[in-house]
Amino acid sequence: MQEFDALFAFYALLLGLAVANVATAFAEMYKARGRAAIGWTVPLLGAVVLTAACQQWLSLFRAQADMRLGAGELFICLAMALPYIFISQVIRPRYDEVASLETYYAQHRTVLVGALLIPVVASTIVNVLYIVKLNEPIAPVIPMLLIYQGVRFACIIPMLIWPGAAVQRAGLIVLLAHTVMVML
Repeated sequence: MQEFDALFAFYALLLGLAVANVATAFAEMYKARGRAAIGWTVPLLGAVVLTAACQQWLSLFRAQADMRLGAGELFICLAMALPYIFISQVIRPRYDEVASLETYYAQHRTVLVGALLIPVVASTIVNVLYIVKLNEPIAPVIPMLLIYQGVRFACIIPMLIWPGAAVQRAGLIVLLAHTVMVML
């Protein structure tokens, strides 16, 4: 097995856990639809986690020429994937805890949104480090990095500051659309 293949399998396993957990959360939401108000925010967060996991998997695949298997790369994979696994586990309450998913999200917003911020910060640091490590010219890369990461920060930071449902939904919708566009 090549180094990249082992790293890719490890990352795919981690991201796959997040995807499976979100799929399970969606199934639980469907089952609870008669006795709990679902709303829009939690399903949007689930969609963001699903698309972010897919986008991160594609990003690693596209970077395979520059990737090696080492402790640093494993920790990067953990920093990128574990927040999505965490969110996917706590995206919704147990079936007997809360009558409204919007209320649950509002109560746990800072933790959920804060966890969304971790992969963005990790990705920013890793991207800058790889640009420096590979001795690539920084000037051509900076505008794309600023747009890519800037949109992500511009969605997440207001969600941490302002608790309103409209801010949360708008941030999640833009984040979802941006992630899908990056994947194409």
